[in-house]
Amino acid sequence: MKKNTIAVCDSEAGYAGTLAEYLNNRKKLPFRAEAFTDPEKFCQYAGINHPEFLLIAEENLSSQVQALQIPHMIVLSSDKELECGDQKCIYKYQSAESLIREVMVYCQESAFTDASFGYEKKIQLMGIYSPLGRCGKTLFALTAGQIWGESRNALYLNMEDYSGRQIFSEEDTSQNLSDLFYHFRQGKAFPPLTDLVHSWGNLDYLSPVSSFEDLRNISYREWTALFAHLEKESSYQLLVLDVGNGVDQLFSVLDLCTQIYMPVLDDWISRQKIEQFNKIAFSLSDTLESKIQELHLPFAPCAEKGQDFPKNLLWGKWGADIRKILEVTAFHG
Repeated sequence: MKKNTIAVCDSEAGYAGTLAEYLNNRKKLPFRAEAFTDPEKFCQYAGINHPEFLLIAEENLSSQVQALQIPHMIVLSSDKELECGDQKCIYKYQSAESLIREVMVYCQESAFTDASFGYEKKIQLMGIYSPLGRCGKTLFALTAGQIWGESRNALYLNMEDYSGRQIFSEEDTSQNLSDLFYHFRQGKAFPPLTDLVHSWGNLDYLSPVSSFEDLRNISYREWTALFAHLEKESSYQLLVLDVGNGVDQLFSVLDLCTQIYMPVLDDWISRQKIEQFNKIAFSLSDTLESKIQELHLPFAPCAEKGQDFPKNLLWGKWGADIRKILEVTAFHG
């Protein structure tokens, strides 16, 4: 599909070019960015090429630009509290990731999204679960998420008692799932996704709960409310659910998934646990048996943590083996 054009116009030295380059390096985004530092040159370009989308600095928003009647315009403001009337405003000095998310939320709300961006309206839930411990489940979930994230907008949710939340950030003091569900229980709307979502390589994620007690207190109804909210308010096409045994109504949550990847081990004690799980699962649901894919994972070398850790998951024998597993077990329903 041909990508639409998003123009970035800002006379501030370096800003437009840097932002456009960042946008173009995000291969999953459904548009190609063009940078302009001179509003007059942008107007000349727009008169010929008719871009559908424009990000423009507030000081460059002239009557000449407005007369172009570009269908979708976002004002880049240096003031967090600026009100732009009928125009959409975004604070320009936030992180590039947060700015992009705000742009995409705006796209999701516009008719332009459905007509031209082609996002799926139904999010796929990919469950990663095992009744066993020490079977490589979370490393597989993170690696599969990175691979899926190469071609789709994917969001990772850790639903375990002990998430190892510092995998993502040593000093993550931002809002997390505990805060999100606290708002929900107070009868308030969910906080804006831009305040909650972070990026980790090819994969976005919501910061996990603060403690296992918080996880145990999240009801099945609240999980489904979150999934419905993400489907309505985001452009995600796929949720990667790293599911633990502490989740309320575990089998109902698994039954929501399109497909369930279940790492297993072959020692006799592990097989007894798998057999016990299957007996319960298949008696409670008519669909779980067809959704569950048992996986015998290769040896999983856990590389040193560092800035390149997400990318390192995709390299070497481990990454190649996981790609083969995903190709063989791909869902075609």
